[in-house]
Amino acid sequence: MSIPVELAALEEALGRHDTAYLLTAGDPRPHVGEVFPALVGGAIVLTEPGRTARRIVVDQPAVTVMMPPRLKGDYTLIIDGDAALTQDGALRITPTTAVLHRASSWSHDAPDSECGNDCRPLTG
Repeated sequence: MSIPVELAALEEALGRHDTAYLLTAGDPRPHVGEVFPALVGGAIVLTEPGRTARRIVVDQPAVTVMMPPRLKGDYTLIIDGDAALTQDGALRITPTTAVLHRASSWSHDAPDSECGNDCRPLTG
């Protein structure tokens, strides 16, 4: 489930997460790195995205920022977007979709629960 996010909702959601990971479609394999996102002018800005991410996004700008929950049972924030390098070497991501996702194994005591997951779209 991917729903466009209003900036007000995205800013609030970013504030509820302490850790973030940038997922890029590397060659020959995907790449994941810890990042520290900030919302600036409607875009997610990563001032220190790492060498590999800077190299990959030039040819493959579609990225995902994943922010795991602080506490067991809370939601993971997943943001898809298009990335571009800025002149100062930062990565500017224009969000295209975002969703809050909670895995069923975290949200229910019984591992064979019929409840499944309970993804929630971010809306303003």
